[in-house]
Amino acid sequence: MKRHDVLFILMVVSSANGLGQNFEKLVARISALPTNQQQVVADSFMSASRTLPLLENDTTVFFINQRSATTLTVTGDASNWEARGVAMTRIGATDLWYCKRTFESDARLDYKFVVDGNNWVLDERNPLTCVGGFGANSELRMPLYRESPETWFSRDIPHGTLHDTTFHSDALGNSRKVRIYTPPGYEASKDSFPVILFHDGLEYITLAQTNNTIDYLIAKHRIRPIIAVFVPPVNRTPEYVTSQVEDFSEFIVHTVMAGVDASYRTCRSPGARAIMGASNGGNISLWLGYHHPHVFGNVAAQSSNIEQSLSEEFQSGAKRNLKIYLDMGTYDIPILIRLVRNFLPNLESRGYPFVYREYHEGHSWGNWRARVKDALEYFFGISATPTR
Repeated sequence: MKRHDVLFILMVVSSANGLGQNFEKLVARISALPTNQQQVVADSFMSASRTLPLLENDTTVFFINQRSATTLTVTGDASNWEARGVAMTRIGATDLWYCKRTFESDARLDYKFVVDGNNWVLDERNPLTCVGGFGANSELRMPLYRESPETWFSRDIPHGTLHDTTFHSDALGNSRKVRIYTPPGYEASKDSFPVILFHDGLEYITLAQTNNTIDYLIAKHRIRPIIAVFVPPVNRTPEYVTSQVEDFSEFIVHTVMAGVDASYRTCRSPGARAIMGASNGGNISLWLGYHHPHVFGNVAAQSSNIEQSLSEEFQSGAKRNLKIYLDMGTYDIPILIRLVRNFLPNLESRGYPFVYREYHEGHSWGNWRARVKDALEYFFGISATPTR
């Protein structure tokens, strides 16, 4: 390989997030070489590129992968995880593939490569991953995206305690492990504490690090100390959306919350209680808030499904004394984006106090974990409206 090709490769790599358009010049340069010289330059580029994707300017991304394949696509949040995704182009006679995409400068998206239509793989050159309900995905972070430090574990602040217990439901015919968080200093205190209950509760710990977020917000005096109840589903769709919603809601209100109240020093007013969930977990959170406002006065729903009958109740049924937090990714599931955006006028017309925010992210725990703090501060912030 000629010296000027080496220098050009180094310029392409070093100018990532800088001048822009250099990778496309490299593609043209490789393609113009004799066939027997193209692979050498491609290999040299990959040797020089320690991490990928390649970002040029604030909004341009080059997904790049080197492998022997007949077809290669990139899919993820930005393509609704369709297997056909976005086709990647092989450069000349090499085994180097790429595609160019444009995203907002603060976007954060999960993705994978799909090899020959059926083999889903991580981006081996990207050290960033986001673990979700179906395993790990590679993670694209655009230049202006900022991590949420609240989710990190810090040795320098006090930490709450997680307690495991089991609750049984005769109506549902099952038992489940529920994890309960008590704040630092709980045992030495005689105070009573506000409560928030999380659906998909164990994932809100393992995938969203919510206990770390609560620790951080309490330590930084951004929220009052709270108790958190993490409840997992057993039959998720029936419990959160369809045939078991009423039985599950009765279980939450009369078994779980009653049990927590009996065992822990909790504030009993609905304004001191919140319920939170994502996707279908958002639907059941809104359902419980509407049908049991005497128990939960605050509702948070992330990337939420909202069943039509529930939306209609908020629109034309009795108005409830609820405070509502909603967030959504602009790369979320399209039908959910429509449902939530169509739900907002119902809240506005009925005078519900609510917060709604959109982020350039997808239907992902990487998105949801970063926003838990916003809901907690809205409901329990030091400067928030006093509990009702």
